[in-house]
Amino acid sequence: MSYSLQDDARSQIEYPEELSIIFIGKELFYSDQTLRSVQTEFGVRAERFDHLEDVLAKSSVASSAERIIVVDQMMLDELLARPADYAKVAENGCLAFAYRKKSPARILFEHWDRTSFGNIGYLPMNVAPDVWRAILRLLMHEELHLPCFLADSMAASPGAPEVPIEKQPATRTRSPDKLLQYAKLTRREKQVLRLVSKGQSNKTIATRLGITEHTVKLHMHNVSGKIDVSNRTEAAHFYFEVAPNEARSAAVG
Repeated sequence: MSYSLQDDARSQIEYPEELSIIFIGKELFYSDQTLRSVQTEFGVRAERFDHLEDVLAKSSVASSAERIIVVDQMMLDELLARPADYAKVAENGCLAFAYRKKSPARILFEHWDRTSFGNIGYLPMNVAPDVWRAILRLLMHEELHLPCFLADSMAASPGAPEVPIEKQPATRTRSPDKLLQYAKLTRREKQVLRLVSKGQSNKTIATRLGITEHTVKLHMHNVSGKIDVSNRTEAAHFYFEVAPNEARSAAVG
């Protein structure tokens, strides 16, 4: 079963078509009041579903629109049992785990395969409202929050997950400065940069990502500033240098 405040609040708030926040969990933890406050605060569509199947069954949610999927800690077992399904639903946005106790977050952190299913953010539910909103805002910009107690355990554990490629020492062909610049890009900005490197137009990119051409131009403007390039050709050369493996697969595809 799904719950949305879109209908009764749409007349008051204009929602971007390309972004929504989807909470998966019980109404006890994500009430109508919570959804309403999210919609009012951020001006985006906010919905709640009891189960992943309810999300998959809704065609508008299953489309290419950008979304943030927030999974409650009560769904931990299913999240670990079906990581590919959850990652697929969040493929055009990001995936986050909402927790009230540290132990479920630790379990997920230790067992989540980031190499296969991508990174996952963490959203603490037992913090002050302004802190909670700040972390949710980070997720909206695809900046994944990692709590200190998990970061500390990663540094201390010999079997900790591998460091993301952006943080790895640079090889002879990968400039450390450019790797740092690339790491500052959001997931969506990296998607746009990858498609630009393939020579695709703004219209084609917009169609593939399910966003408007104006949004593509905005993303590309942000990318150009972050990686310090002045045109699409320089952006493509930058991408080929910092992400050679991805660029090679892009050329093949």
